[in-house]
Amino acid sequence: MAEVDLPSSMDMKRIDETIRLGDVEIWEISNRSPMPHPFHIHDIQFRILDRDGRKPPANEQGLKDTVLVESGETVRIITQFENYADADSPYMFHCHILEHEDAGMMGQFVVVA
Repeated sequence: MAEVDLPSSMDMKRIDETIRLGDVEIWEISNRSPMPHPFHIHDIQFRILDRDGRKPPANEQGLKDTVLVESGETVRIITQFENYADADSPYMFHCHILEHEDAGMMGQFVVVA
């Protein structure tokens, strides 16, 4: 995934990422803010590879759909995209704090053949 800086408001017509059906990707999620953010991805489950280069603790080594990213931390995750999604019905990734979703901490992706 390329680096995505999300704008301050959500545009439901904007597609932030295009992914090939079946691709395995490693996403790097960095939190440059002073507070933790629970990062959630729709439609997939992922595994946490590392937190700032360190292996995740035992309770984080299973499949996840949300990961808490602490202030100043970078978390790498790995997943495979197995379900098609076009621009009419894209999947979302976002901070799971409702006020942050409303403020634009949300992006959309499509999965194409």
